[in-house]
Amino acid sequence: MAKAKINATTQNFIEIEDIVDDVVFFKGKNACSILEVSSVNFFLLSEEEQNARIYGYMSFVNSLSFAVQILVVSRKIDLTGYIKMLDGRLEKINNPKLAEHLSLYKEFVLDLIQGEDLLDKKVYVVIPFSHLEFGATASVTTKSDPTGYVKKVKDTLYSKRSGVIAQIQRMGLTANPLPKDELLKLFYELFNQDIINLDFNSNDIKNVIL
Repeated sequence: MAKAKINATTQNFIEIEDIVDDVVFFKGKNACSILEVSSVNFFLLSEEEQNARIYGYMSFVNSLSFAVQILVVSRKIDLTGYIKMLDGRLEKINNPKLAEHLSLYKEFVLDLIQGEDLLDKKVYVVIPFSHLEFGATASVTTKSDPTGYVKKVKDTLYSKRSGVIAQIQRMGLTANPLPKDELLKLFYELFNQDIINLDFNSNDIKNVIL
């Protein structure tokens, strides 16, 4: 007897139903907004600055009237392609001084990664929405006016988000809502990529730490 064909896909196991603008909608009518938060090396700050950050974080936590999730994503970085690009640039440079500086930079990068794992670290704050916030009429509203329901969800999340951003800025950090394309990239990397590759012009280079 032939075995039944299995048609299950990865999407069947992911709770994400849709992404509208900068809001993620899940199965079961829940949703969330995700902020990418800038980072700072705490141990390079003075004692006064460290205390200010600690008190700022305490103020942020105490100001919340709803739960949030703080997510730190760390992934190993493969710099093989980056080193090859440096070699390509060196071959094309005619100025000896520039070639010398780039060669020294390449040696610096090679020394930096020797025997150590480089990590790309990013910090996110996830602001949730539960359909229970709209009460028992949520399911009725969704079926009769799905567009209006989506707008109400977005308005609720935006209100929460503005307060969270204000508190984060008081800590001297920045918090930016991820738009749809960045959300798609984030979820793709979370589900598919353990190692990322940096190109010569990558903006992610700023996040690389040992």
